[in-house]
Amino acid sequence: MRLARLVLAGLGVALLTGCPRPAGVQTSLTGPATPTPEPKPTPIPTPYVPNKRLEIGKIFNGMQYRVHFETDYGTTATRDRNEAESYVAELTVKVKVPKPHQSLAELSQLNPKLPELLPVLPQLIEGANVSPYFDELYRLKVEQVKSNVKRLDTVLTKHNFYDCETILELQHPETKRRALLIQADMDVDEDGSDSDRIPVVDGSSLTFQPFTSYRWAKKSETPNPFLAQREESLAKAREDAGKPGVTAERTKALKRIISDIEEEIYSLKKYSFLVGAVDPFIVLPKLAVGQKSPFSGATGDYCVVVHDGVLYPAIVGDVGPGYKMGESSLRICKEINKRSNAMNRPVSDLKVTYLVFPGTSEKPFGVPDLTKWHDRCAKFLDELGGTHGELFTWADLTAPPPPTPTPTTPSPATPAASASTPKPAP
Repeated sequence: MRLARLVLAGLGVALLTGCPRPAGVQTSLTGPATPTPEPKPTPIPTPYVPNKRLEIGKIFNGMQYRVHFETDYGTTATRDRNEAESYVAELTVKVKVPKPHQSLAELSQLNPKLPELLPVLPQLIEGANVSPYFDELYRLKVEQVKSNVKRLDTVLTKHNFYDCETILELQHPETKRRALLIQADMDVDEDGSDSDRIPVVDGSSLTFQPFTSYRWAKKSETPNPFLAQREESLAKAREDAGKPGVTAERTKALKRIISDIEEEIYSLKKYSFLVGAVDPFIVLPKLAVGQKSPFSGATGDYCVVVHDGVLYPAIVGDVGPGYKMGESSLRICKEINKRSNAMNRPVSDLKVTYLVFPGTSEKPFGVPDLTKWHDRCAKFLDELGGTHGELFTWADLTAPPPPTPTPTTPSPATPAASASTPKPAP
């Protein structure tokens, strides 16, 4: 019995103290032993360099940009801070320059009713030439982008870069009537002022100018509504120029400002101008005006704007930047799209056809005569082969309303003398 107790005591000690186990073997009271997993090494942090990444976005003017971001090994922060090439951005601007089309099918895709309105157009296009003004227009657009590429926020918007589809030189083989066909979009021109006809003009637009190229001598003493503002600016500029300590550079700039304001004041006092809100006119870029070409336009030339089956008579009323095409007065824009304003163009797509009749300007310029403009445009359309459409008739919004007729009160009728009433004695 004593021997048995000793054996049991030895087994208990062995269970409490444990026996040595082979490495990697785990004992379990409930199941077989499982091996311990090998520990994984700590991963090395991803280095910052070298690194390349491409991102694509679009800025407000519609230009898409691709950013290639790269990092590389440098030296020390002190050295790299003073190294010009350690922190740079390289910019490449790519622009596709469109080609003009010269087919009736392509024109019809943009203005489907054009062949129906102008039945002789197929023959005119067969003998037409692409105007050199088209290449010049896009050359100036490219130059504008190049000159402003350091300030992408001032670069032409993508919409305004591609604002002209084609420019064709048309001529009727018999009448020899010429026309410049321009296929473009339509932007709004609100410029112009005329205190003789319209004492108050909305000049709140940021791009508003009270002048147009088409002008005539004022007929009344009513001051232009934008004259007082320029007289105040002139007084302020002269005051600044007379202050002591003005630098030579600032003095030169002020002289130029004073000269410009004086010229504007002279024009506002002497002339009246077209008014975008009431007069139907279009704007041609400088490149297409005053050139030595039989197809060169001029201020005052008659023209017809064709959109959605309607022909609108107008004139060339203003000359704009050489890199922009497709501007019409607010009067035309409102007729096409009632929501038109300085911030909302009436036609965004290139679906407007402008027919300009070069060499038709009549001088001296005078107060717009919309009836005469209508008749002259109808004549030139006939000389170009006629039209199956109806030329729109403009109402004169500046004409005074007809006087209200004075109501007449009928006098009471005199009762007929009764047979029983004796006649008064003579």
